[in-house]
Amino acid sequence: MAMKYRGTPYKDIAEKLTERFSKEVSRGFSDQTIKDWFKLGGTLHEDYRTYETEIDEVERENLIIIKKMGARIREENFRIANEMLVALIGSENDNVKLGAIRELLDRVEGKPKEAISVDDKRPSYEEMIRQLEREEEEYKKRNENEDD
Repeated sequence: MAMKYRGTPYKDIAEKLTERFSKEVSRGFSDQTIKDWFKLGGTLHEDYRTYETEIDEVERENLIIIKKMGARIREENFRIANEMLVALIGSENDNVKLGAIRELLDRVEGKPKEAISVDDKRPSYEEMIRQLEREEEEYKKRNENEDD
């Protein structure tokens, strides 16, 4: 029954049974004999249906257990990984800190969809402040000239 359940062809089942019981059975087993045993009304039909139902239930239970175990393992690994990342944030090395922070942010917020490039031609903040101060001075001078 186990061979049929696993999908072994009738011919292979017949060959294995012939091999196993060659001393007891003179002619051996044909694949048609095996088919007849399992067909509706056959010698093994009802027993096979019971076997199939029981094995299916065991397989379902095993699958549920495996899924639960997998979920626990993933949760534990995730917890350990997060603890390690938090520990790395306390590192002396700034690159290690940055990498850990980036990883945590990516996990919580998701990775950025597009890269942000910094253009070297952009003015620095100091240059921007100086430019604004110059513009402010020019504005004041214009207003003073208009008042005169």
